[in-house]
Amino acid sequence: MLPSLQRGPRARLGFLLVLCCLADVQSSQVIVPKSVSAILGKNVTLECGVEVGSNLTLTQSSWERRLPTGSTTVAVYNPRYGISISKEFIGRLFFRSPSSHDATIVLQNVGFSDIGIYTCKVATFPLGNTQASTTVSVLVEPKVYVSAGSTALVDGGNETVVATCIAERARPPAEVSWESNLFGQSEVQLLDDVNGTTSTQVRYLWQPTRHVQGNTLTCVVRHPALPNDFRIPYQLNVQFAPDISVVGYDGDWYVGRDNVQMTCKANANPPAHHFRWIRLDSEMPEGVEILNSTLLFLRPLHRNDSGVYRCEVANDINLRSRDVRILIQDPPTMPSTITAPVLTASSTLVDDKGRVLFNSSTLQPLPEGNLGSVVGGAVGGALFLLLLLTLAGVLYLRKQQTFHGNYYTKPYVGPSDLQKAPTQHELRPTKAGSKSTQKDQDREEWGGRELKRESEHHSYGYGIDEYPANGYTRAMRESNQQNHSQYSSPRQPRNARYPHSPGPTRNGSSYQSDDCYDSGPDGDYVSHKDGSVISRRE
Repeated sequence: MLPSLQRGPRARLGFLLVLCCLADVQSSQVIVPKSVSAILGKNVTLECGVEVGSNLTLTQSSWERRLPTGSTTVAVYNPRYGISISKEFIGRLFFRSPSSHDATIVLQNVGFSDIGIYTCKVATFPLGNTQASTTVSVLVEPKVYVSAGSTALVDGGNETVVATCIAERARPPAEVSWESNLFGQSEVQLLDDVNGTTSTQVRYLWQPTRHVQGNTLTCVVRHPALPNDFRIPYQLNVQFAPDISVVGYDGDWYVGRDNVQMTCKANANPPAHHFRWIRLDSEMPEGVEILNSTLLFLRPLHRNDSGVYRCEVANDINLRSRDVRILIQDPPTMPSTITAPVLTASSTLVDDKGRVLFNSSTLQPLPEGNLGSVVGGAVGGALFLLLLLTLAGVLYLRKQQTFHGNYYTKPYVGPSDLQKAPTQHELRPTKAGSKSTQKDQDREEWGGRELKRESEHHSYGYGIDEYPANGYTRAMRESNQQNHSQYSSPRQPRNARYPHSPGPTRNGSSYQSDDCYDSGPDGDYVSHKDGSVISRRE
């Protein structure tokens, strides 16, 4: 071409124009995605954007499919002659909005036969054809469902399959998992199907227990054909034997109480269908009726109603029972309603003697809720009063037993001043060689003993400033001193106060008669060795 450029200015101008046209053509292009995923049975859109230079003219746009035997035309758009679709795609393929800048087509009801490589071609003048290719793949959306295990879930059973989550015939294989707060485990299994699809099964294994009855497991499936995660909840159904509870017996059943009953309630899965009341220790008493799950006492309670009653409940899993021991107590001693007088201005009456009269309207019943407080207060007051009486009795007995001197442990010897005073000749010893009678000897021995006791009494007596510890008054002490001076003074003869005739003999001892006692105020007391004073008659 260089020799031609040297031929003249016209040749050079023509060459520059060709270069400019080539530059405009290089700037035009066809834009398509590298790959498109189509969902089996649904529509797919194949995008194709055309950028044509201002100096070029779009003459035709078309789509071709690459097959093992070669390429074939699928659809053609010509601005002058219109649209043309191949027979294989008639009714399933169309241009979305054909123009000089858009050659996008839509393929409906995509099948596995539509998988392949598609090419968008654009023909311009004066440049010619420009093209770009995209790959179409078909995704199979999985069919997701959850199935229960082959065996029922029974409380306390072995580990078993609770449920299975299945993503069936997916392309590519779906991602399946279980969401749960139970301590179970999952097992995944993949199964290949026709046309390159795969089924995914995930089983959930767990040891059933009744405490999670009604809880929910969730199957989660993820797949490119799904716009979001697919979630399926599954509710647990754990079967268990009846759990029995008896209501109605409050422990306060007593003789004469009426309108009482016991009801047997059961929590079971499946629901209980059998209820039965029996008595274990004897026959069911008369006047008792069984109505479904309720034991009715149609009469007031008797003493022989005490015993052990059993409620039996059964469902399809098992038979369970619950025993109730009933104790019929004595009737309450206090009435169930206590009335207390309450004075009101309209119901207070006073008789002519100033006494207040109450009518029936002034007595208002005490609420039954305060009966326990009243009974408790009465019992507490009675116990407190009994304690006080016991303490007073103990103190009284201790006071009676606490005194100075024990008059009953000493040998009794008659008072010396109450006996007959011995004469002078009786105190003298008899002459030698003379014989005395037995009576004289006894009288002589008695006189010697009395003199010895009297001397001991004076030697151990209290002084004027010493007082006994038993708490006598001053007047009694003065009287005691007078008695000492009266009966113990050697200057006063003993026979001046008492006659010489001896009194009657009692138990071998001589006593004076009652008329020998001095009834005067100074002669009615007798002092003892310990300083105490006691009446003569006592």
